[in-house]
Amino acid sequence: MTTAILPRGVSSTAVYIDQVRRVNQQYFSQTAAFSKQPAIEELARTWAECRTPNWDGYDAFPVKEATLNYAYAVIQVLPLGFPLPSVGAEPDGHLTLDWYRDPHWTISVSVSPEGILYYAALLGNSDPRGSEPFLGEIPKRLLSLIQEVALAKN
Repeated sequence: MTTAILPRGVSSTAVYIDQVRRVNQQYFSQTAAFSKQPAIEELARTWAECRTPNWDGYDAFPVKEATLNYAYAVIQVLPLGFPLPSVGAEPDGHLTLDWYRDPHWTISVSVSPEGILYYAALLGNSDPRGSEPFLGEIPKRLLSLIQEVALAKN
């Protein structure tokens, strides 16, 4: 997969910081503890299965390459040590990134081809939902929800 992550700025300082971040990310991605490769491979398999129209036999829209690129970028910018999502596809052509603890602690993030992250979560007795644009970083609200699901006690 040769997808590029969105640049975070255009100044020379921003470019330098982005290069350092990428080198560090590459280093840590080669370690067993911090590798994101399992999620990237699942993303690639899901996209290969769902990139043609009617992939589900019920007139599903194809998952566009732009959607793949955004989902890839979201996985790549997950902070080190964060749990990796399970990857799926939806009939509307979006990709889903799911973190599941149990039926009462779960979050699903739907990635659109426009780079909008639609999310819905179950956190015990609350069910926050909403949408956020993906601008090269995972919004803090979503990171907090993913952490709540990952750290929930059964």
